[in-house]
Amino acid sequence: MTALWLLTLLAAGPNPFLAEALEHERNLDFERCVERLSQASTQWKSTPDELREIELHAGLCRFNLGQKKQAADHFRTALRIDEAAELPPYTSPKAVDLFLEVKQALRAPPPPLPDSDLPDSDLPKDAPTKPKLEPSAPQPASPLGPFLVKRALPLSLGVVTVASFVTGLVLGLNAQSKAAEANAAHFESDFYLLGESARGMAVGSTISWVISALAAIGTGVGWWLTSDPAAP
Repeated sequence: MTALWLLTLLAAGPNPFLAEALEHERNLDFERCVERLSQASTQWKSTPDELREIELHAGLCRFNLGQKKQAADHFRTALRIDEAAELPPYTSPKAVDLFLEVKQALRAPPPPLPDSDLPDSDLPKDAPTKPKLEPSAPQPASPLGPFLVKRALPLSLGVVTVASFVTGLVLGLNAQSKAAEANAAHFESDFYLLGESARGMAVGSTISWVISALAAIGTGVGWWLTSDPAAP
């Protein structure tokens, strides 16, 4: 119990390995600095501030040993612990440039997803990919639309012409049929009733033919007025 209590008290104090590492760094003994910083991060319960300083100085010592990639990894870890982390004053400008490069890369937006259908893509086939926006093919203009708009009036009158002619023809045939039935009737009352029906149908047939004729004239005039003078 006594040993455990002493270890707890020691763990609550400053990290001694960090202090030794900083002393080695000031003496330009960067290899021993790296060794002590490794012990500081694994053999002591450090505070977040101490962890940040461990990574920053590990990056500086690695940089001075020519280990640029490892130095960048330590700088990156320090910035993830504290994004406001800064190098100590009077740091080498080249080390500062590497530190700022790492910081800028952490703040940059993530790269876009690659296309999973490319041969060199390492994504699975069912991975989401960027939608491909392709311009839609232009639809050919139908000549029927402008034609119907331009000739709407004569075409409508043409429909009236045909409908009136058919109506007049049907009424005329029915009028002839009723007249034949009236002439064959045996009773005078039937003769008058069938005769009146035949005359009514005949009048309707005549009116329909007149309407058909007027609509046919209007169709011809409207067609002529809406025709293109430049057309052959």
